[in-house]
Amino acid sequence: MEQEHNMMPENEVQKPETLTENAVNETVNAQENESAKVENEKEQVEIPPIDFTNLSTADIVRQMQKLIEQYPVSALKEVMERLPEIFENKYKQEYEAALALFTADGDLPENFEYKNNSKEEFNNLYKLYKDKKNSVNRQLEAEREENLKIKLGIIEDLKALMQKEESMGKTFQEFRELQERWRNTGMVPQNQVNNLWETYHHHVENFYNYIKINKELRDLDLKRNLDAKTALCEEAEKLSEMNDIAGSFKQLQTLHSQWKEIGPIPKEQKDALWERFKQASNTINEKYHKFFETLKEEQENNLKIKEDICEKIDQLANGDYQTMAQWQSATEKIIALQQEWKQAGNVPQKDRNKIYKKFRGICDKFFDRKREFHKQWEVEAEKNLQLKLQLCEKAEALQNSTDWKSTTNQIIALQKEWKKIGPTAKKYSNKVWNRFRAACDVFFNNKSMHFKDKDAEQMKNLELKKALIEEAKQFTLSGNNEEDIEKLKEFQTRWNQIGFVPIKEKENIQEEFRAIIDQWFDQLDLDEFDRSLERFRAKISTLDADENKEYKIINEREKLVTKIRQLETDIHTWENNIGFINKSNKSESLLHELNLKIEKTKQRLALLQEKLKALDAII
Repeated sequence: MEQEHNMMPENEVQKPETLTENAVNETVNAQENESAKVENEKEQVEIPPIDFTNLSTADIVRQMQKLIEQYPVSALKEVMERLPEIFENKYKQEYEAALALFTADGDLPENFEYKNNSKEEFNNLYKLYKDKKNSVNRQLEAEREENLKIKLGIIEDLKALMQKEESMGKTFQEFRELQERWRNTGMVPQNQVNNLWETYHHHVENFYNYIKINKELRDLDLKRNLDAKTALCEEAEKLSEMNDIAGSFKQLQTLHSQWKEIGPIPKEQKDALWERFKQASNTINEKYHKFFETLKEEQENNLKIKEDICEKIDQLANGDYQTMAQWQSATEKIIALQQEWKQAGNVPQKDRNKIYKKFRGICDKFFDRKREFHKQWEVEAEKNLQLKLQLCEKAEALQNSTDWKSTTNQIIALQKEWKKIGPTAKKYSNKVWNRFRAACDVFFNNKSMHFKDKDAEQMKNLELKKALIEEAKQFTLSGNNEEDIEKLKEFQTRWNQIGFVPIKEKENIQEEFRAIIDQWFDQLDLDEFDRSLERFRAKISTLDADENKEYKIINEREKLVTKIRQLETDIHTWENNIGFINKSNKSESLLHELNLKIEKTKQRLALLQEKLKALDAII
């Protein structure tokens, strides 16, 4: 109830204005909360907007510490209440990323030791915020109790005014001073608000019934109140045009509190001015309710999106994956869905914990299964390592043999057996392969040295190959790609049919012939991919005339497989890195560079895979 608290003319006592219309009733609690906020902070505090969801845990702690040091705790409630969930999500993301990097090199997850002090620092800061908040609340309660005593004293002073026999001018001035003290006194305990206001208004009305004042002073007071309420109407109308709906609604509560404090206005303008103020209030309230209805719909839609994401992740979490590549592919899909989750926005408060626990649970289920698979894969990789070490020992036992034919067959058999054994841990694969290849190389190098004196026929072959080189130099392209390619292949076939040349001449003359053939391939009307593939086919076709054909093919194949695996690993690594890079102006160039590198590497990978097919075709 808004009480008339200015003096009335004699025999004309006006009843208090009523401010309990529906628009006011909707916001009574909000008015009290806003008043308390203004009373405690004395001035509005603008908290700078910070998107904590895009910060690391260390940055969250630093920003949190700055807020606690620089701003009153009463202004931090909205920010602080949502920080624990944001921090926990970010902490788990960083943990999983660190674990993924650790295990990427073949280390076991159980050996992983995560070093991050941010959680302890966060908990200490959050406890500091809670302690400060509780301290402020205790101080606020004490102040409200003191304000209650002050206002009870003002009511007693109002009662005493009606017992004085001083001049009306002086009495009215004291009355105005009491009103000013009442308005300047802060909030009281919530359970005392209604009774206190009713008692105060009762004695104000008694005072107006008791005193008599001249019309000129009354009209001046009514005019002052009219101007004040007109100004509030103008402010409310400006608020109704603001785009900041939540902000305008909060400010409206302050205007309603101020309206209650202002005394009566001329009776003939009272209803019209109240309707004007109420209309602006209704406009703001309607916008506010529509705003929250829209927000509710958005959150319900976000909930559906997150439920759909959970279903997709659940399917992936229950998938059947037999290889590390399949697990890696599923992991990339999971990470992409986790990014979609982060971008889906808030859901209704009542569903927030439930849907997050579901999401976290199925993600954990997937990564738990992946870790278990990795453990089993490590066991299998260790078995493969032991098998390859045994082949190394067998090859090393044969490397100095001079039984060329038998030992050649045995070593080739070992090489075929090597191909059948599965992969080993990355940190051992190159080392054990180099050991095996070195033993094979010792034998075949010894064998080559043994047959170096058999040069008669080889010298003849050398002259034939030199002649073929001259013939190839004189060749000219016809312009028909198919015919030209067939002619070049004919040169290669004839080259292979000539037979062996002296070992010391072999590489040079082979390179010379290959360079000429490559030169003609380069001039064909082919794109770089096809040209490179044809050159490779030309290269491997010359292996038919090599006495170590099977060994060299296996050696070439191992090189290709190693390169293909490395390129696949590089592509997966770069694509994962893209998922962890936050989009911003500063990251655009990095993202472009990574995407360009991935595209080029995929082209190289496609060429190597085609070369591998061509090589396997001649085995």
